[in-house]
Amino acid sequence: MYQWLEDSLAAGEKVSEDFYVLKVDLEGVGTPDKNLKLEPANRNSSSHEEQSHCKKIKSSPEHTKHTNEERKGELEINTLSGASNTEPHSPSSLSSCPEIPGTPDKDVGTLSSSLPHSMPDLNKDITEIFGKLINIYRALGDDRRSFSYYKAIAAVEKLPFIIESSNQVKNLPGIGKSMQDHIQEIVTTGKLSKLEHFETDEKVRTISLFGEVWGIGPATALKLYEKGHRTLDDLKNEDSLTNAQKLGLNYFDDIKTRIPRHEAQEMESLLQKVADDIVPGVVVVCGGSYRRGKASCGDLDIVITHPDGKSHKGFLQKYVKRLKEMKFVREDLVFSTHSEEGTYSGVDTYFGLCTYPGRELRHRIDLKVYPRDIYAFGLIAWTGNDVLNRSAG
Repeated sequence: MYQWLEDSLAAGEKVSEDFYVLKVDLEGVGTPDKNLKLEPANRNSSSHEEQSHCKKIKSSPEHTKHTNEERKGELEINTLSGASNTEPHSPSSLSSCPEIPGTPDKDVGTLSSSLPHSMPDLNKDITEIFGKLINIYRALGDDRRSFSYYKAIAAVEKLPFIIESSNQVKNLPGIGKSMQDHIQEIVTTGKLSKLEHFETDEKVRTISLFGEVWGIGPATALKLYEKGHRTLDDLKNEDSLTNAQKLGLNYFDDIKTRIPRHEAQEMESLLQKVADDIVPGVVVVCGGSYRRGKASCGDLDIVITHPDGKSHKGFLQKYVKRLKEMKFVREDLVFSTHSEEGTYSGVDTYFGLCTYPGRELRHRIDLKVYPRDIYAFGLIAWTGNDVLNRSAG
């Protein structure tokens, strides 16, 4: 896919996909730099079992076949546990994504919607601290520093060994001198003084907290702080909040709860089934961290298209209406449509809150409907991660 993207960018236009074949190289996943130290450490004894699992994955030639067979079996789930059969238009069963015939006008294809389950993060003590710094800098409006920690996490979380010394990672991309110093402090002391300083600063701590509410950006968070607000409870009586921000506040804990991978997979299958009932042949793919193979995801990033290049027009309104009738989609955050403005080239967007059937816990869901000719770019953008998106940009 990346070769096709490079060729399209070089040509200044989308080139035909007919001469390209998607290949997934599972053998090289998680392979460390040959100069990096691979011996296990004792910093986190609870990770030894996970590390052993990583080695088995790398050394076993049968693993890829076994994983694919397991995944094939998972995709054959027929029902969602706890799903109600009495909701109007609610599908009584799930199916895997329907295969699209390889005709000239239907060559979008049915690529696997996600990578096999990614390896466990053996350095969570580092990545969790960096993750907190990402949220802090993002809330402060410092995208440059926020992104630097994001890049560091992307490099560290894939390592198949426990870091004992910053020397082991000094040659990794995104790990400069200051980041090496942070890593060394964490592996030595188990904490980071920079984060502790931020957490004791009332202004930084409060703005960071408010910035975690969906829809509240750095400028709004600062204004709320300057108004004297210090807790989420203080915000409940704030009249200046938009309806979307109030929903983000009301379901704050729900939205922060991550979605287990198997539930995301089941919801993707449900979404595909409902979409196909409305317009046969529609393609529905769950992107984001799910498609990147993570064990859980923060929300559902759903990318949609139709191979005929026409049937996507007006689809999103019907889709959201049906999902609401099923009580899968519950609350609206953003609804923006462009495909009906006299052109087939617009991208339609819906952001909202949804629930796993049979539950009330809210999850964030984003629906993006792309015309066929720019679908591949949308799929890459909504699969991510941010490091890839910024590099491509």
